[in-house]
Amino acid sequence: MLLCRFFQILLSLAMAASLVGLKAQAADPENGRSGGKLLLGSPGEKAQVSLFGVNAEGSKFVYVLDRSGSTDGKLMAAAKAEILASIENIDDVHQFQLVVYNERPKAFNPAGPGGQLAFGTDANRAEVKKFLSTIAADGGTDHEAALSLAIRMRPDVIFIMTDGDNPQLGAQQLARIDRIGPGIIFHTVQFGDGPQRGGRGWMGKLAQQSGGEYMYVDTTKLGAESK
Repeated sequence: MLLCRFFQILLSLAMAASLVGLKAQAADPENGRSGGKLLLGSPGEKAQVSLFGVNAEGSKFVYVLDRSGSTDGKLMAAAKAEILASIENIDDVHQFQLVVYNERPKAFNPAGPGGQLAFGTDANRAEVKKFLSTIAADGGTDHEAALSLAIRMRPDVIFIMTDGDNPQLGAQQLARIDRIGPGIIFHTVQFGDGPQRGGRGWMGKLAQQSGGEYMYVDTTKLGAESK
């Protein structure tokens, strides 16, 4: 009887030590690392990205870039560079897409037609760089068509970069976007030539109604156009 009781005590002590070890592992800031390196792609964790100083987090992102004629020059070069820097922070379990538009929107499609979201792999980032190198500023503008395409991809966050040129989006169009894109956060980046004049317009309203952020970028302060 005493021997049996002794083994029961030993078993209890071993179980307690095991629980302590598990708790310490969970609290260890190095937990989830291999060789001191953070393992990317942990399910359930959100990616954190930034674009022209606007920060966002989520699992799925769509970047919408105005490529109409009025965005030519260093504006377009800066926007492309910001997109490439931003997607570096999207890992291989999170997804993104890129929509460029003038009168018509065009999606980056590494996985084939249909506007599927792409995972944040090195291969897909390389394809984005090649895709952007083929994009030049030209034509008119249809903001609503581009935003509608981005919404159909059902991301957590949409970034839209444009000079906000005509046609402006009115109250009915903004209400429609709010209706068909519930839960999506819209961050808006507006380019302008010189200090901001007037209000934030439809881009400010779009960001506000979704809980997003509006950013104005003075293009005269951007670096020289990339060659």
